[in-house]
Amino acid sequence: MKEPVDHILRPLLPWRSGDEQRITECGLNASKAQTITRDDFHARVKSLGRQRTAMLTCMTCSETVRRWSTWEDDPRLALGREIEWEAGSAYWRARNDRGERLKDELLVIAALVDAHRGEFEAMLTEKAKRREWIARKAALKGTPND
Repeated sequence: MKEPVDHILRPLLPWRSGDEQRITECGLNASKAQTITRDDFHARVKSLGRQRTAMLTCMTCSETVRRWSTWEDDPRLALGREIEWEAGSAYWRARNDRGERLKDELLVIAALVDAHRGEFEAMLTEKAKRREWIARKAALKGTPND
């Protein structure tokens, strides 16, 4: 008899609250599935190896974790994932069955930026200055900058 496998919780975008309906990496309602976090999954792989982990973890979730970055790793890729999830992509059919939450959130974010344009520009300038400073510091040391 096959044992149920663990599914991996999908990370939330930073402006979304943790108390909303969560889904797994494979798209299941997380409240109806046995779940683990991405960190738990990576610890499991480190402890048991990929093959043994595959016996305990949903393969779709496992492959999805390897394919998509989190917000902390690269916000562009995390947002790209959400766009594909909600709207579909050029390679697949256009979607309209997953709601328009991300679309609404992006419109609200644009309105907030517009309402606080000065703060937004100042923060962008600070980020650019910091990146410049890190590059100069790395050049002095002769090391590549990250």
